[in-house]
Amino acid sequence: MHIFGVALLAATVWSDASFIEPSEDAMREAFASDLTQGVKAVLSYVAETGGEAALARIREAHTDAFEIRSFRKGECLPSEDRGGHICAFAVEIDTVAGPIEQSIAGRFHVGSCGLAYDHGA
Repeated sequence: MHIFGVALLAATVWSDASFIEPSEDAMREAFASDLTQGVKAVLSYVAETGGEAALARIREAHTDAFEIRSFRKGECLPSEDRGGHICAFAVEIDTVAGPIEQSIAGRFHVGSCGLAYDHGA
């Protein structure tokens, strides 16, 4: 009976997590994770299509490197159709080519590894 109670509590917390507005720190981490996964996908594609030499040129030029310099959370509203929250944020990313500053909105939701960012929202 105790195991059932723990499982029920965990399921309740998991389902209620989509109603809690994400913190700025959690949003920053989810955005950085999504950006990192995107860079990894591009590097994988380059390795497949251009080989190790092409991949080495990218790494040598550091065009795969980035650093999030600033991240500011804006307004968040619950996503009515897909769960989570649609949140606005401003981000500054430092790259070898110079800084990138953007104001963006995207969906933040509970994923399999915690808070996740969906840029296609």
